[in-house]
Amino acid sequence: MASLFDNTRDLDDIGEIYRRMHTNCPNPASMSAQLWRLRRKPDISSYNTSAETMLKKAVAILAERGHMQGWFNQCPTASGIGGSRMDRHRNVDLVYWNAPVRYACLVELKWQSDSASEALRQVIGYGAAYVFGRMHRDKLPLEHRPVMDARHVSLQVIAPAHYCRATDLAGCLDRARQGLRHFDIGSRIRQLSMSIDVLALPDWFELPFANGDDVLANCDREVLTEPGRMIRDAFRAARPV
Repeated sequence: MASLFDNTRDLDDIGEIYRRMHTNCPNPASMSAQLWRLRRKPDISSYNTSAETMLKKAVAILAERGHMQGWFNQCPTASGIGGSRMDRHRNVDLVYWNAPVRYACLVELKWQSDSASEALRQVIGYGAAYVFGRMHRDKLPLEHRPVMDARHVSLQVIAPAHYCRATDLAGCLDRARQGLRHFDIGSRIRQLSMSIDVLALPDWFELPFANGDDVLANCDREVLTEPGRMIRDAFRAARPV
C-alpha cells in the first residue's frame, strides 16, 4: 500500500493529499484502535543521551506530575494505514490539548536532527492524518477521542533558537503555509481551522540533563525542581519565528 503521506515530500503538492487519502485507504475501519489516543509514556532508559528523547520524556513526566498540564508524548496518527515501520514514524512527538477551548497543538520536536524543511514536512503529515481522521470519523475507531473535537489545530515545529535561524526557514515555512491552504479545511470540516508555525525555545534555554537518570531524578518529583522549571518555562516562552 502506498503511503498516505508520500505527497508531503513535496510541499508544493499538498493539495493532492485528499486523492491519496481515498486511494490509499479504501477501508478506514481497518485502522488501529489506538488511533489518536492521547497518552503519556514517561519511561526512559537510564543511559539514554538523545537530547530530543530526554526533552520529550521530561515533558511527559512533568505533565504526569501535574507541572505541565495538557501535554502528552504518545499519540499514534497513522496506525494501520501503511504497516508497522511507517506507523512507528507517524507518532506525534508531543501533543498539547486544551479541552475547555478545544485547542490542540501537534508538535514535531527538533534539537539538531533534520533540516527545517524536513521538520515541516513531518508536521504537515500529522495535519494530513488529522484531517483524514475528521473526514472519516464515522468509520474510524475514534470514539472517546476528545482531540478529534478540536476547533483549532496548531501544527508546530519546536526547536532551539539556533536551529530556527536556518537560512532557508522563512521560505520553507511560507511554502508550508501555502500548501496548508490547499487543504481548504473550512469548507470540508465544519468548525475546524488549522495553522502551521515554527516556534523557537528561548536563547537562555539549555538542556539540563546528561542522560535518562538525570531526567528521572529532576522531573519525577512532586515539587518542581530547577531543571523541571527550566523545561516548563522554556515551553511557555517558545515564540513563533
